[in-house]
Amino acid sequence: MMKVLYDSDVFSNQTFGGISRYFVELINNLPPEWTPELSLWASENEYLSLLHKPQWHIPLRHFPEHRKLYRAINGISDRRLLKKGDYDIFHTTGFNPYFIDRVRTPYVATVHDMIYLDNYRAGTLKKEIVDGIEKVIFNADRIIAISESTRRGLLEAYPQINPDRVDVVHHGFATPCVDLPAPTWLPRNYLLFVGQRGDYKNFDNFFKAYTILARRDETLRLLCTGRPFNRGERDMIARSGLESRIDCRFVPTDQLDAVYAGARAFIFPSRKEGFGMPILESFAAGCPVILSDASCLPEVAGSAGVYFNPDSPEDIAEKIGKVIYDNNFRDTKIAEGRERLKSFSWEKCGRETAAVYNKTLGI
Repeated sequence: MMKVLYDSDVFSNQTFGGISRYFVELINNLPPEWTPELSLWASENEYLSLLHKPQWHIPLRHFPEHRKLYRAINGISDRRLLKKGDYDIFHTTGFNPYFIDRVRTPYVATVHDMIYLDNYRAGTLKKEIVDGIEKVIFNADRIIAISESTRRGLLEAYPQINPDRVDVVHHGFATPCVDLPAPTWLPRNYLLFVGQRGDYKNFDNFFKAYTILARRDETLRLLCTGRPFNRGERDMIARSGLESRIDCRFVPTDQLDAVYAGARAFIFPSRKEGFGMPILESFAAGCPVILSDASCLPEVAGSAGVYFNPDSPEDIAEKIGKVIYDNNFRDTKIAEGRERLKSFSWEKCGRETAAVYNKTLGI
């Protein structure tokens, strides 16, 4: 029996988020020959409740500086367990290099995307944060990339990394068990955009494509989930004259499947992603996916996706129209999406990650 230690880093910082969900699912799905240990004393992360063997975690929401407090409390646990050395391999959940002089075994790091370099070049990420990320990556015994696209980006950015040290392990997917009725506020005929809308998410070009279609089809609406529109987005929508047909809402996780299922199509115009979990969420809900021919998106969606040039609103509009106005084609893509979904499972992710651990240890 081998033991892998995971630190608290991501769970001290995320209430929701793909990275913390990834580590919870990984811990749940490691093969039986590997015993996971999660170093954690305090967290408000929502996904911890999904652990098959729940950790002791205390939601300290009433503290105004709770995340600083979490990091301080959990840091004690991290340092104690690292020093104790009762583990065969260490898998960091973040990119704080605090552990490098403390870890007593080989360690693995997972690279989720290379967007942090874009943020640094744009001046929105401090150099010391990038230095810390790079220290963790450069010193790792092995690196997991969550897509081939991420692996290529990593090796292009850092040619000094030996490609043999980097393994691709895709995320998995668990079909939601919640089967709630569709929210009564859902429109009858809508396109769906999920999540963040800034920068590389390419919302502006998608919105231009929507206006092309909306002027031809007075029934077509746009639903966005996530944070409310910012000032620039509100101004853009006002100039279009389509305010009454556009909505932005926070959608609870247990309602998201119904929101996907009710849409004529899910649009994913992003220019850069690490993996693209919304693609699989859409496939699972029986919603066709129309997306950029960029980054890792074709790697994840395969032939089940309908692809457009992310820099061409006209092409985006054409591909959307092809799906939503041809029911036979739409039904074909829905069926292909459900078939494509079978290629991704958390059990497979756990098995392939354990193989990386074995490779790291020379087993």
